[in-house]
Amino acid sequence: MSYLLVEFVRSFGRRRLSAGAFAEAYMELWRIETDNHNLLHYSDNVNECLSSIFCVADMYNPDDDREEYEFDDEQLHTEINKLMNIHINK
Repeated sequence: MSYLLVEFVRSFGRRRLSAGAFAEAYMELWRIETDNHNLLHYSDNVNECLSSIFCVADMYNPDDDREEYEFDDEQLHTEINKLMNIHINK
């Protein structure tokens, strides 16, 4: 089983990607994994984390006119690290 999405998130956690590059690419990779039914092979815990990360990435807005509920670069990084620590990095 491939843990491509998990490793991609870890790469972002190591700051190897910008927030903008991560959010856009992650959402597309998640859709591909979903369309190919690859997420069915992950544990429920990993699936929950990856789905939550999709939602968080979707709330990323690099612009200064972001809504109160949207995340800037640092907030995106913080929220994703929280999710990884709760679900995967236990």
